[in-house]
Amino acid sequence: MIEIASFLVKVVGVAFLLVATIGMLRFEDTLQRMHAATKAGTLGAGLVLVGTMMNKGNLDATLTAGLTLLFLILTIPVASHLLARAAYVSGARLAGIGDDDALRGVLDRPETSIEDELTKLDLERRALPEGDATPAPLVADPVLAELGEADFASLKTVITPERVRFAAVGDAAPQLARRAAGLAARTALPLTAVVAVDTGYVDATQNSAETLRLIRDKVSHWLPDLRSISDDMGVPIDLVYEEGDAEALMAGVGDVREFLVLPTDGWADHGIGIETPHATKEPDGLLRVAGMHPGPVMYAVDEQKAGPVAVRFDGSYDIWRGLDLAIVEGLWTCNELRIFGFVDGPSRREIERRAEEAKMAVRFFAPDLATREGAMFPDEAIDGAVAVIVSELPRPLRTRWYGVFWQDKIAPDWRGDVLIWT
Repeated sequence: MIEIASFLVKVVGVAFLLVATIGMLRFEDTLQRMHAATKAGTLGAGLVLVGTMMNKGNLDATLTAGLTLLFLILTIPVASHLLARAAYVSGARLAGIGDDDALRGVLDRPETSIEDELTKLDLERRALPEGDATPAPLVADPVLAELGEADFASLKTVITPERVRFAAVGDAAPQLARRAAGLAARTALPLTAVVAVDTGYVDATQNSAETLRLIRDKVSHWLPDLRSISDDMGVPIDLVYEEGDAEALMAGVGDVREFLVLPTDGWADHGIGIETPHATKEPDGLLRVAGMHPGPVMYAVDEQKAGPVAVRFDGSYDIWRGLDLAIVEGLWTCNELRIFGFVDGPSRREIERRAEEAKMAVRFFAPDLATREGAMFPDEAIDGAVAVIVSELPRPLRTRWYGVFWQDKIAPDWRGDVLIWT
C-alpha cells in the first residue's frame, strides 16, 4: 500500500514539474516564467522527495530528503525574489501587468523595455550603410584608442612581445622548437624553452620514482635536437627544466610582453603512457595554460603554412590585440583575413585599413551564417585557413572530451594554429 501511495505522490510531483516546464516555454515575460518555475517546480520537486521518503522508509532517506526539501523551501523563494527584482529594475518587458504596476514609483525602472532598446540598437546598426565613408569620431581599435595615435609605429610599441617562450612537450618538442625559433629569429627576440614535468601526474602513478626516471630518459632523447635547431637557425635557446605544477611552469611568471608558444596536443607527462590509478582522470591541462598567461598565446602545429587567417570577432579588447599582433608582426604568411561576427561600421573600416597597410585581402562573414553543431566557425570562413584568432577557447578546456579533439570544436576536422590573448 505504501508503495502505491509513494508512486502516486511521485506521479503528481512529476506532473507539476511538467506544468512548470510548459509554463517556462509558453509564458510571455520573465515574471510569469519565474512564477511557473518556482511554484510548480518547488511543489513538484517536493512531492517527488516526499514520495521517495515514503518508498524508502528508512532514517537515512528521510533525513536526506527532508533536508533537501528544507533547502528548496528556504532558497528558491529568496532567489526568485532577487531575480524578479533584477528583471524589473533592468526594464524587462512585463506582458501581463499593463497599467496595474504596484511598484511604479517605488523602484526605479526604465520607461522603455530592454527588449525594445536592443531592437532599436539593432535597427540603427543595420541602417548604417556598408560603404559609409564618414570618419568615426573614435578609433574603433581600443588598443589604438589608448595610444592617441593611429599608426603601426605606435601600435608596435605596445603590441610587440619582448621575448618568446615555448613549452617543450614530448616527441613533438623539436618541431615546436623550430616554430618558436623561427618567430624569435624574425622578431630578434630572446627564446626560452621550458621542459616542465607534471609532478601531480608522477605522484598519481604507482611507482613515482620509476615514472620520473622514464620521463627524464624520454626528455634526454630529444634535447640534442633542440640544440641542433638552435645552431642551425642561429637562435640561442635558454633551456629550463622544472618539476612541479606544470600549468604554472608553462605559463611563466605572468609577463604580458612574453609570447607563449604551446603545442596543440600532449602534456607534461611527455607521452610515457603510464596509467594513473591514483587519479580520477587522465593528465591534461594544456588548454588551461592560456588562462594563466596574461599575454599572447599561440597553440602551434608542427609546420607553418601560408594561407587565410580566420578571426572570430566579438569586438573585445583581447580580440583586437590578437588581430593587431598578427598583422604587425606578420605571424603567418597571410593572403586573406576572414572576419566572422558582427562588425560595426567603424570597426569594419579600421580592419580594412589594417589589411590594406599589411597588403592583405579581407572578407567579412555575417554572424548569422550557419555553423555546424558546436563549431566556432562556419565552413565558409574556416575552409583552407591556416590559423584562427579567438578571444576564448572552446569548452570544456580538455584536449580530448569523449574522444573529440578540441580543434574539432573550432571547426570539424580543422587543424591549424590558434592565437588567443587573455
